[in-house]
Amino acid sequence: MKIKEEIEKYIPYNEQEINDKALMLEYINTFDDILTRKNKMCHFTASNWIVNKDRTKILMIYHKIYQSWSWAGGHADGDSNLLNVA
Repeated sequence: MKIKEEIEKYIPYNEQEINDKALMLEYINTFDDILTRKNKMCHFTASNWIVNKDRTKILMIYHKIYQSWSWAGGHADGDSNLLNVA
């Protein structure tokens, strides 16, 4: 799984990221379906910020279920390329 290799290579910025990295690797090693919503315990998602060239505006998406504005992104749904997912 390429995502596992990417996470292993990642150098955490702070203690929270150290803990998050360890937890993600633990889940990857524990569950076979970490990239699908079938896993009710945990699964991967990806998100992104869409900004204009001058970085003075951002695109927000209205989430109908949660009735709130958010950045773009979604569930991996089996796609291990999280850049594609975002």
